[in-house]
Amino acid sequence: MLGPLLFLIYINDIYNASDKLAFYLFADDTNLLFADRNLKSLETVVNMELMNAYDWLASNKLSLNVKKTNFVIFHPSQKRLNYKVNLKIYDNNRKHFICLEGKDYVKYLGVLIDSNLTWTHHISHIASKISKSVGIICRLRHLAPLSTLPTKYI
Repeated sequence: MLGPLLFLIYINDIYNASDKLAFYLFADDTNLLFADRNLKSLETVVNMELMNAYDWLASNKLSLNVKKTNFVIFHPSQKRLNYKVNLKIYDNNRKHFICLEGKDYVKYLGVLIDSNLTWTHHISHIASKISKSVGIICRLRHLAPLSTLPTKYI
């Protein structure tokens, strides 16, 4: 229990890495948020601020798992993105900049949030999980008392 607490104390000042990005921390998961109506401006600012974040990580002897790092551009479903945003961060292991992968949705604290802020991906994910549990209960209904099945598989 002391390990996670010490980690949180250690990274507590990551907020100082940027005055433009909003940092959302939970355990060892860090999310950054920046809003701008102009995608080109967003790209420029975020790339500069990612360099500041990299500098903070390097000065604190921490590294970023670039494979797990991605981004989402949130926008109304009616509005098409007219510019492909290219965000980069320095990968200390490979010693060069890596383009971050743009995604249609991300998982944040167990909730799937898509670029249009709808529940479509999250509902599909939950429905799939429920379907698997119901399938298991259906197959085992003749082997165990019906009253105990839901407590075992849900």
